[in-house]
Amino acid sequence: MLNVGDLFGASFGSNGLDGAGVFGAFMGNQMEAVIYGLIFVLLTMIIVMGGIGGGIEKVCSVGMPALFIILLICIIRACTLPGAVDGLKYMFVPGWALENGVIKKADFLSVLSTAGGQMFFSLSLGMGAMITYGSYLHKKENIEKNALLIVIMDTLVALMAGLCVIPGRFALDPTGALGGPSLLFVTMQNVFHKMPLGALFGILFYLLVVFAAISSSISLLEVIV
Repeated sequence: MLNVGDLFGASFGSNGLDGAGVFGAFMGNQMEAVIYGLIFVLLTMIIVMGGIGGGIEKVCSVGMPALFIILLICIIRACTLPGAVDGLKYMFVPGWALENGVIKKADFLSVLSTAGGQMFFSLSLGMGAMITYGSYLHKKENIEKNALLIVIMDTLVALMAGLCVIPGRFALDPTGALGGPSLLFVTMQNVFHKMPLGALFGILFYLLVVFAAISSSISLLEVIV
């Protein structure tokens, strides 16, 4: 079976390392991290320099529907894996938490604080993004309707992202991390490595991650502009 870094035998410079090895090697290479970081910043600057209509709207008009479609594909694949039901329970059954194969009671206050942090982060509250994008709205726009749509769509996409990641993690890598960079770059690598057509779904998934990161980076730079 091909892994994510070995599509069509190309290897993509993984040098035989697994996901954890590639991630660890990258984190230890400061120069490589700086170079990729600068490329990412440059790409963000080019999009923002294009303006609202010629840059941000053009990118988002293509990228957002593509992101939605890729998410749906990955969700269908993840939720149809054997054992994915444990991931769905972890997400949706109140108080259901699995740690090292043992069901544990989730602490309500910790869940509430985590949800609050996610809310502020996801909606970019306190960062000026809402005010910045709001300044471009036409006076005839319905603010209440737009605010409601933002909350609904943000919550929907967050749930879809969870459905894309968590069921696959429980189905194929039950001992892997449940949060942080290691979930995205180590645990999910292990999931795709064990999944039929994992190379294809892995590439789709990480393209989605790149676009999600760029869309967030655009909003941060637009505040300064």
